[in-house]
Amino acid sequence: MKFFHLSVVLSLIVSSCNTNSNKDNQKMDLLYPKKGTFVKYQDEWAIDGYYNRLSEFKSDPIGDNKIVFLGNSITEGGGDWNKRFGTKNIVNRGIGGDITEGVIVRIKEIIYFKPVAVFLLIGINDIFNSDKPNRDKITESYVANNILKIANIVSKESPSTKLFVQTILPVNPKSYFKENGFFPEHTVPLPDQINNINKILKENDQLNVIDLHSTFVDAEGYLDTKYSGEGVHLNEAGYSNWANFINDKIASLK
Repeated sequence: MKFFHLSVVLSLIVSSCNTNSNKDNQKMDLLYPKKGTFVKYQDEWAIDGYYNRLSEFKSDPIGDNKIVFLGNSITEGGGDWNKRFGTKNIVNRGIGGDITEGVIVRIKEIIYFKPVAVFLLIGINDIFNSDKPNRDKITESYVANNILKIANIVSKESPSTKLFVQTILPVNPKSYFKENGFFPEHTVPLPDQINNINKILKENDQLNVIDLHSTFVDAEGYLDTKYSGEGVHLNEAGYSNWANFINDKIASLK
């Protein structure tokens, strides 16, 4: 009889564990948008990459006590950021082609894990292609306000997280046209567009702003060619420059 009671108890424990595990899995599922979720102003070419990357995130969640680098392909292209700082707790949450609306849609994972810090760099893709539908609605103030919205969500839902908003990097149309000559000139953001967004961010007293733009810009207001071969994405020298510029911020979080 004792053995019978023991087996019943064990069965109940196993059943309870399975139920809790299922609940945890369901809870985790809710952190990642399902394919087909509407992302306002998202380019069609970026959709598959967006959800493929989210699948990678789902299989390897952020975890506890992490520093998150959040952004688009410029962040994603940094690869393993831990190698650049001698750390072990930095997580790359960059997605190629992502826009401010895309970050807002996927922000649940970030605030769920309540990271130690978030380094945000987003916005260039929002203004990159002036042929987008509703392009007239994607103004500089719209992009800046979306960045502020992301900051507000993080601050409200994860107040212990230290948020660093990095200014949008310049681009270099001369290099870009040379590399991608089939693109019409008006697809590339103008320096004034980038500067106006960054100005709004820098004038907000509530933000902890890192003026990343200032360390990449040349005398003409473009992305310095030593940091990029094609005028938008960074080469290794560019990533080294970025890491050096924010190294003190990372060091303060160790």
